[in-house]
Amino acid sequence: MIRRSVITAFLLLLALQQSGAAENAPSADLRKVLEGTWDLIEWPAEGTVMRPPEMNGRWMVHDGIVVAIRFRNGPKSFESSADYGEYKITDTEWAYGYARNQLARGPTAAEAKTTVQLTQPIKMQTYKITREGAKVILRATDNASRWEFDGPFFSVIAADGSLTRTQRSMCERN
Repeated sequence: MIRRSVITAFLLLLALQQSGAAENAPSADLRKVLEGTWDLIEWPAEGTVMRPPEMNGRWMVHDGIVVAIRFRNGPKSFESSADYGEYKITDTEWAYGYARNQLARGPTAAEAKTTVQLTQPIKMQTYKITREGAKVILRATDNASRWEFDGPFFSVIAADGSLTRTQRSMCERN
């Protein structure tokens, strides 16, 4: 009798934990908006909005792994970076951070200096998720930026309201 009660209590506790995790799990439609592969199509820098071929990049968010690759060769400077790390999504928050960042920056590609930063444990940047009509908005908890997902596009906007990047989905989004 005691054994049966202990087993029943254990199974009940396990079921409650799983239901709590499921309640906080992101919906399939939210995952469809936030996960995928994105093409960098605009990067404001040096007083202009750069577009391919003077800049290019990818933002890849799949299976808990985030990868960012960016490159720009402007009239005044060169920058190229490759980052990878982790992300987590709940129904109310998005968080990501890089385990490794490699950045080359300088007046030209030939003069660029490369730095590498390894971060363990990964420092996660957290965003609150809201919706405004069809848009999904991610607002940084430190108010440093917001991301606006609108159909096949998303834009990263700085705290001062200036656009820092625009990306287009490379995945089918219905």
